[in-house]
Amino acid sequence: MYSFLNASSILRRGGDITADEWNVYLRGSPTSFKDQKNEIDYITDVTFWKLLGLEECHFSFKDIVQSFKDANDAEIWKRVISSEDPPSIPMPTVFDDRLSAFQKLMVI
Repeated sequence: MYSFLNASSILRRGGDITADEWNVYLRGSPTSFKDQKNEIDYITDVTFWKLLGLEECHFSFKDIVQSFKDANDAEIWKRVISSEDPPSIPMPTVFDDRLSAFQKLMVI
């Protein structure tokens, strides 16, 4: 925990982790998405709302909900969700390429 806090502090000071990302990581989104209907059958409503919060906090998460809905990407996300070692499973290509290591941690 100590190492994580030190490393994340260095990344925040260097601008690699934005204040919005850090706040969403620690507290979740300040926006309530409970009025949004979850149409993704393999994730819970809470997970769906958290994905919407990620989309809201940083442009790199743009269309992540759409990716969970996409049939091809859904198979990858299902493997990530059910894995005992989620970081070892590559995310769908657009997110694997676009997201920083910390942003991938936020998704997981």
